[in-house]
Amino acid sequence: MKPDHKIAAGHEFIYKSVGSLFNTRYRKTPQSTFIISIYKNKTESCTYHEFAVKVSLTQSYFKGKGLQKGDVINIIIENSEAFLILYMAALSLGIVVCPVNYNMMPPEIRFIINDSKARMVFVDEEYTDKVESIKEELPNLEEIVVFDYDSQKEWPYFNINSVFQNTDNSQSESTIENNAELWDTGVIIYTSGTSGNPKGVMLSQANMLADAQSIAEWFCFDESIRTLCILPLFHNNGQIVTFLAPLWAGGSTIMVKGNVSLYSFWDIVSRYKANWTSVIPTILSVLLSLRKKPEAKLLQGIICGGALLPEKVQLEFEKNFGVAVYEGYGLTETTSFSCFNPKDLKQRKLGSVGKPLPVNEMCIMDEDENQMGSGVTGEICIRGYNVFSQYLNLLEKTLLSVRNGWFHSGDFGHRDKDGFYYIEGRKDDLIIKGGENIYPGEIENVVYNHPKVKDCAALGIQHPVWGEDIIMFVDLKEGERSSQEEIRKFCEDKIAVYKIPWKVFFIGETEGLNEIPKGPTKKILRNKLLEYYNDMLNKK
Repeated sequence: MKPDHKIAAGHEFIYKSVGSLFNTRYRKTPQSTFIISIYKNKTESCTYHEFAVKVSLTQSYFKGKGLQKGDVINIIIENSEAFLILYMAALSLGIVVCPVNYNMMPPEIRFIINDSKARMVFVDEEYTDKVESIKEELPNLEEIVVFDYDSQKEWPYFNINSVFQNTDNSQSESTIENNAELWDTGVIIYTSGTSGNPKGVMLSQANMLADAQSIAEWFCFDESIRTLCILPLFHNNGQIVTFLAPLWAGGSTIMVKGNVSLYSFWDIVSRYKANWTSVIPTILSVLLSLRKKPEAKLLQGIICGGALLPEKVQLEFEKNFGVAVYEGYGLTETTSFSCFNPKDLKQRKLGSVGKPLPVNEMCIMDEDENQMGSGVTGEICIRGYNVFSQYLNLLEKTLLSVRNGWFHSGDFGHRDKDGFYYIEGRKDDLIIKGGENIYPGEIENVVYNHPKVKDCAALGIQHPVWGEDIIMFVDLKEGERSSQEEIRKFCEDKIAVYKIPWKVFFIGETEGLNEIPKGPTKKILRNKLLEYYNDMLNKK
């Protein structure tokens, strides 16, 4: 669906879909390396042609299962060639891809599968139990398809009941079938919601193409580009910046599971000749702490976003490793990035997230939706071809977020006289931990169900590595006693591990805090709790 809000002028679409982009690049350089996949101590490489053959076979599988344009599939698979084959096969047929964070717990996964009305779920073998445990609560789901990477059978191998024979891998032509159109929904990415349940952000093929093109052109990607994808593909940074942007330029991608790769980051860069990557600030901090040096200067640049980048970390990283770090800003709702610092380091401004991409416009608005001049703090608003169409099943939230043609980001900042943007904070209570967006309500909704808990409040505090971490204040029912370990244990099978509070404080057991502070509308005053933490608890 083409969005109603105004879009940036001057952009022309070259391709009608992600599939047509791939077919064009494939026909130009069929024997060029396209994907290098490092997964579970196994490395596989495939050319554009080999990838096209696998995608074509997968499309036949989809059609054999009765999947049609507009149907939704969930992918619960770690970064791998398999993810990308499913991804491209579905997008090209107009099947909507809805990836799921494999770190989530079964109740969280259940919500996304049901909310997206997925017909099929493709899941890594090690996460199968999470889906199997809730399959009776998934009325729309027709099949759970398990990936077994240790199988000796030829690819595509989905599960023991679905084996495909790749009979002609040497065929000279295997252009993938493409039924998708520009404004068809391509992916649904779930992002944290204030109510506790995540919101499904619907991104069109046009959104994806526009952002990928803008990023590729901003950083002058060409056929020599080889990105290292270490951010998870269940977020759109991995999909857009390190897969579709290099595809736009006719380049290649190295796929690797991020939390394993950091220990061998520079070895991977050296061995597979990576020249660009995209990270969150936490990764830069970890690489600095490991103090391992690259053997040769191969990386031309690192794209960084997802959380505020401390200037100290940026400068120390660039000094130690001789690699430029380009800070940018964007949200799931803007497909990935909406602004960047210039590629020319002489033009960048430290502490800024840069200037708008050509595909979108940005401005600062006050509470009355008046556009503000330079130097004035207000809400950052964005409109353009990379801005989402709507939240799935959430019309009111969509209308609240997109008003008068502008997407209201919820982030506050200002623009300087040269057009550079600066982030100052959020108007809501969002916690950004290691690049993952977490709303306090997600955690509070779980802890409230503990039989001993009367009231609770979660909030984010600064953390030197993760950017923010989570603490929680708990008010127990009269006569009850509990412990931090009991509350954390209660959360373990209900929310992802990274959402579990780092520390738990009990009302009445901490000096000067006898209740959770709330305003006249009973809204939790998190700023008061943060002041209390900094004044009374953080100094101990």
